[in-house]
Amino acid sequence: MSFVFRTALLAVVLSTPGGSFAQETRIFEPADGSYSFQYPHGFTLNHMFADGTGEATGVTASSMENGDVLITFLGPRDPGDIPAVSEQNRQAIVDEFTKAIAVLPSIKFNSAAMTTMLGRPAVDMVFTRKRFKNVAINRYVFTIRDGKAYNFECIYREDKAERFAPACDLAVSTVSLREAD
Repeated sequence: MSFVFRTALLAVVLSTPGGSFAQETRIFEPADGSYSFQYPHGFTLNHMFADGTGEATGVTASSMENGDVLITFLGPRDPGDIPAVSEQNRQAIVDEFTKAIAVLPSIKFNSAAMTTMLGRPAVDMVFTRKRFKNVAINRYVFTIRDGKAYNFECIYREDKAERFAPACDLAVSTVSLREAD
């Protein structure tokens, strides 16, 4: 294979979401219809109870091979002392999440970056959690809209991030709230 052909092929693969071609998606909507988001076809509904009963709370691709893989949207809730999300208060938001999430020595804050969600600035925070021989990524994407706080929680193994981080990105980029009647 020529160098030019391999370079062009690599560029095509890297420019497609998750390194795959046109992936089929589905739409998650809770029973009350208050919001919706898209997720990859290979995920299934995640229910409130482990036996598969109760309301669907998000989506999952958890298995023995994948480990825990969950995408859950949370909110609306009171934003506390945070009136809005911006670069100026990103560290305060990270500090609040770190205080609430990194309660065990095995959980460490990894990174935070600005993004958008629900058409608003959002903070995308990554925490790692060492558990036995695996490291899990707990990712929280947080924003405030119309005086209410919302966030995604995405969980997947660090060694599976290339496969599952794009699913979290898809959910974050497609979430929408049902407009009030």
